[in-house]
Amino acid sequence: MNIEKRLAEIKARRAEIRSTISGDANADLDALEKELRDLADEESKLEKRLAIERMLGGSTPSGATPINNPVSGEQRSAEVTVDNVAASPEYRSAWLKTLQGKPLTDAEQRAYSTAANSALPIIPEATANQIIKKMHEVAPILERCRIFHVPGNFKFAVENVNDDAAIHTENAAITAASDSLGSVSLTGYEIVKLVKASRASSAMALSAFESYIVEVIAEAIARKIEYYIFAGTGSNQPGGVATAGKGTNGAYTNGTDQITVAVSASLTEQNVIDLYGMLGNGYERNAVWAMRKATFFSSFYPLMNKSKNNLVEFANGKYYIMGAEVYFTGSVKANEAYLGDFSYILGNYSQDITVVKSEHSGLATNSIDYLGSCVFDSKPAAGLGAFVHLAKATA
Repeated sequence: MNIEKRLAEIKARRAEIRSTISGDANADLDALEKELRDLADEESKLEKRLAIERMLGGSTPSGATPINNPVSGEQRSAEVTVDNVAASPEYRSAWLKTLQGKPLTDAEQRAYSTAANSALPIIPEATANQIIKKMHEVAPILERCRIFHVPGNFKFAVENVNDDAAIHTENAAITAASDSLGSVSLTGYEIVKLVKASRASSAMALSAFESYIVEVIAEAIARKIEYYIFAGTGSNQPGGVATAGKGTNGAYTNGTDQITVAVSASLTEQNVIDLYGMLGNGYERNAVWAMRKATFFSSFYPLMNKSKNNLVEFANGKYYIMGAEVYFTGSVKANEAYLGDFSYILGNYSQDITVVKSEHSGLATNSIDYLGSCVFDSKPAAGLGAFVHLAKATA
């Protein structure tokens, strides 16, 4: 099996899917999303196999000269083309050295020039994958949301009216169901993080410098995106769970998809049971509770009573309420909680994370400025009953 050829085919297929999503309003997005995940899994396995083969001294393409990868030390073919430059270690080390202001080798210069003359992303694939991985570590809720990487504005079809199937009387005319689709339109908002680093960063080893960039920038951007996923209003900013109710403009309504605990009262078992019952049918399969740790331990944890029921449980290092996992986040207000299926939060990076540097802006402090940015938007598929809200009265 030609691993490099297959990796190139995977990349080409990704480009086809990206084109289909942006150009075909009737595309089967669920199927395409599954295919993208399958491709990502296959790509990860192939890259590991390729790395192992190189460590074992695998052969290089005929006529190619093996060179040392300045980032990892592994051997790699000197053949770098437009199709594989973003994944090449030469471009990866060239990109990092450029941020540090270090000189490039001839191979790195060729790779960097090849990338600059193409429509490829600025960040090397390996570094970009590390950033995404770090973001998911910092904000695991991103793995539960539907996140896309489609350039420009993006419209996603969602269910609206969906009638049940009906019994058919033999030979009688069949009336079409009144099913209909709604849509969620995503635009883009710039999310940025400016880091002032000592000039000593320009002398760091490439691997250490890469880890530093990934750690600082990815964590900051991930926390901001997580905040919008929970608290975003959708007005001049990304939208989130706070506007996923059934009411006007996504508002939650007491007795419909919201329980409000009186200011002088404590949360009760019946409150929790009633709130869970308000969740729309089918959404409980992937539902997660989201709240602050302080809210959980002050309001929910006292309801744990193994001798009476399994309302609150602890297993394998995680807490569960009525069988649904608890996700702790400071992005939800104190004394509030949400329960819902976060795959109905839709997000899109219309521009993936980029990093640029400026030595001039940090002249007065003898530092180097690194600016990480992305263009992101998110919105809930509101009005479906996929989320319910626990609130605490303030007066």
